[in-house]
Amino acid sequence: MRLRGYTLRRYMYYAMLLASSLFTSALWAKGEAHLLFHMGLGANDKFFVGGTLQNKGDQPVAGGYITILPYQVQCEPSTPIFYSFEPLAPGEKKEFRIPMKSPLMGYRLIGFGAYDNMGFPLPAIDETAKIIQAREPGEHKACQTARKTISTTKNKAGTPKP
Repeated sequence: MRLRGYTLRRYMYYAMLLASSLFTSALWAKGEAHLLFHMGLGANDKFFVGGTLQNKGDQPVAGGYITILPYQVQCEPSTPIFYSFEPLAPGEKKEFRIPMKSPLMGYRLIGFGAYDNMGFPLPAIDETAKIIQAREPGEHKACQTARKTISTTKNKAGTPKP
């Protein structure tokens, strides 16, 4: 009887050891891309959106993307611009510049993502999202005003109203 109890305890010990090794943090570690800052700039007829990325995870980020939607004076969207970024080591910060094809009146960040070395998605956090969401109602009003102002100006010039 004593031998069976000893063997059972031994099996339980090895089973617990195996289970704990399967759930170590090393197996669940991953990269985490953060968009810390972004801003549109222009000078000498060269326009771009620049900013800073950081991997706040404990594993590398193999790459990722940012998608910008530039817009014109009346908030009319232009063609989206897709920008892919290079690998980020754990803790690494990198600046980026996305060149614009035409003068930049404004833009919206419409996509941000990252992936690991096997192509699986990683967490991608836009740390500016809350600030931008808070500004959104004011931007909607500004766009509506810009469209009404230009529409009124066209109508006064004799252009038929659409």
